[in-house]
Amino acid sequence: MPRLALLAAVAGLLLAAPAGARITDRELSCADWLKSGAHRKSEYAAPVANKIKAFCTANPRMKAIDAEMTMTGD
Repeated sequence: MPRLALLAAVAGLLLAAPAGARITDRELSCADWLKSGAHRKSEYAAPVANKIKAFCTANPRMKAIDAEMTMTGD
């Protein structure tokens, strides 16, 4: 029984933790991110990826990782 409780606790922590950012280069601007074509390989569902792309298009000087965090709430 203790194994089951431990497994449940670990699973709960994993589900409660926010998703990690998919854009890993902290210095990459939105403009550079769009130019690189990385937005075409997004790990997000299409509606979320489109929101990030639209936000980056409107804010090209913003850091791409910040735009991603803004649109995903992470």
